Amino acid sequence: MVFANNTQGRWADGQIYITVLGQASPGRWSYLLPDGTLKPIDHREADEPGHLEKNGRNYPNMSFTVEEAATLRMPLPHFEGARMYLSAGSPMYIPVSEDDSGWGGPDLHNPQDPNADVYYDWYEFTYAYDGNSPVPFGGNTTQVDMFGIPLTVRLQQASTGYDHTVGMTLSRDESFAQYASSVGSPFQALAGEYRILAPRSSAAFATGGEYGDMLQPAIDAAWDQWATSGFTLTRLNQTFSGQVVDGRLRFTKDGQGPFFLDKPTTADVVQCAGALVPPEPEKVVERELGAEIAAAFNRGVASATGTWYQPGDYYTHEPSNDYAGFFHRISIDNRAYGFAYDDVNDQSSVKILPNAEPPSALTIGIGW
Repeated sequence: MVFANNTQGRWADGQIYITVLGQASPGRWSYLLPDGTLKPIDHREADEPGHLEKNGRNYPNMSFTVEEAATLRMPLPHFEGARMYLSAGSPMYIPVSEDDSGWGGPDLHNPQDPNADVYYDWYEFTYAYDGNSPVPFGGNTTQVDMFGIPLTVRLQQASTGYDHTVGMTLSRDESFAQYASSVGSPFQALAGEYRILAPRSSAAFATGGEYGDMLQPAIDAAWDQWATSGFTLTRLNQTFSGQVVDGRLRFTKDGQGPFFLDKPTTADVVQCAGALVPPEPEKVVERELGAEIAAAFNRGVASATGTWYQPGDYYTHEPSNDYAGFFHRISIDNRAYGFAYDDVNDQSSVKILPNAEPPSALTIGIGW
């Protein structure tokens, strides 16, 4: 793994911090040391020499700088659900639970969060070379919650010639400037000094918020259309069909059913939650179609199911999620994770190796 300082001199290697947390075994969290080994998280480290302190509270120091380790070999054979924070000018302040069963990431809804004035972004990845996972290596950049620092990630596997890069090459200033000049007014206030919030991370797009009804015209129009003309979606050799009856979408999948989805709100769509993600674990088919519907409303194509799998039509109709559309436009190959179901129709930045061998290189470019 290589960490490339692409900040053009804005931040020295000793000012760029790496914080990597994941599970080396199911349910057991560890963090990565600069020598490439893993250490189990331990809340007692908040009071040990070298701990971090902010706003009167102590935190374990689980970060290292690019200066300390610009290149390292990741531990094998297993690391699941990992999150790699990359921060500039400050390490990340991450609390660990007293039973060491988990840790607390930044809370974007809390202005008092210790990371509120830290420049950071993150990369998500998981891998297993022990035969216990269907994913040998998979990872993605993400703007599902926010954008803070432009990153590129190059994943290589020499034995197969696999070589793919995701992320964005614009500078941070260029990204913020283009965002301000290209998104609609509801999305303008999402940009602040340290980051651009995703709609799902903003109270303005929650139910009852200033823009809590932004997508309602599209939701109402689609629901009315599906009540009168019915609903049909064919994708991946599967067909969902049905009709809105008494305010609920009643549908079948390949003739099996019926299944039901309630009418979503704007918050349900941008959060990919609520009515589109029934909590009952047995409602697999409902969540499957819910993901498709959430993607369609975010992309502004819900009224014509025939365009749901045509990327050229995405974000060309109003209303849509301008935030997500912007990051697709400025990202390599137009791939981004602008909302939680952006992997529908393979539009996200996820990259998965084609076989069970580890990558030969993973290069994280940290821009500014």
